[in-house]
Amino acid sequence: MTAQKNTAIGLDSVRDFSTLGSEQKERLFRSMWQEYRVRPGMCVSVFDAQLQEDFTFCYRKENRFMDFGFFLEGAFANDLRKTPIGRLNLENRAGEGGMGFFREIEGTVTIPAGKKTRLIHVHVLPDVLRSLLEQDMETVHPELRGALEPREGNDFYRRRCLQPMVQAVANELFFGVRNNFGVRMYMEGKVLELLGLFLAEGGNPAADKKAALSPRERDVIHAIRAELEERYASPPTLAEIAARHHMGVSKVQAGFRAVFGMSVFNFLKEYKLQKAKMLFDEGDMNVSEVAWTIGYINLSHFGAAFRKRFGVLPKAYHKSIRARAHGVGHGRA
Repeated sequence: MTAQKNTAIGLDSVRDFSTLGSEQKERLFRSMWQEYRVRPGMCVSVFDAQLQEDFTFCYRKENRFMDFGFFLEGAFANDLRKTPIGRLNLENRAGEGGMGFFREIEGTVTIPAGKKTRLIHVHVLPDVLRSLLEQDMETVHPELRGALEPREGNDFYRRRCLQPMVQAVANELFFGVRNNFGVRMYMEGKVLELLGLFLAEGGNPAADKKAALSPRERDVIHAIRAELEERYASPPTLAEIAARHHMGVSKVQAGFRAVFGMSVFNFLKEYKLQKAKMLFDEGDMNVSEVAWTIGYINLSHFGAAFRKRFGVLPKAYHKSIRARAHGVGHGRA
């Protein structure tokens, strides 16, 4: 397959639209897909859609890039029928992320109607990522480290839940691309920040083993996290969570620290504040609406917590986002 040249990013496009099967699908996909060149050998793509009917398309490609995906909103199925490591049937959901490298890939994507779907990918050539990591090479996941070696047979794929901070940075980068924020230094900084955070939290594949968690117990810990993310504005108590999932309170706490690196309380607090930051970035709510949405009744308490976490009051942050969207830096780089 020969990739189409994308003059907007200055290197081969990561998406060849000619494989979608029809001109109608090609036009629809182009309206939802956007690419941004960060530097030679590195680009970002965003997908932003709310469809009135299910959208299914098949694709195939020969790939030179390592891909890092961050699912911000919605869900969709990706049936990877042909990869060098076998068939993978992926159900991608908001709050999950993955990294992989497949030299050849073929599959089918199904995006459901009726729900907003947002995701962002960072695409990096192996040589570029290797030069960025340099002294940090030993800290990344062994499979990624192996894929950076110049040899055949090192294709891989890994997926995991995203920490709230990673989700927040991915969201900032998403809106930077979608809103055509034109300061290249800011955009490149966000990409490097996102990759750094994502790789740092996934560098130790033995992290779960430290808590002596069985596979079933790790699944329970992930299910508890999903429940907290769904009910973050009015969360259940730790005792209620433990009882519902048939796990002791101390085991829940220990498991959370092992899998996600923080206590249940700190995870929930961080998730709520990062959610507030995302809502401000989206630009549709004022300070009071954001506070109430994430479960703060007292605006002073919300302001103090936001300032302690991000170093700025919510009102000032909201004002800076509005100024950026309507003036400073507006225009495609």
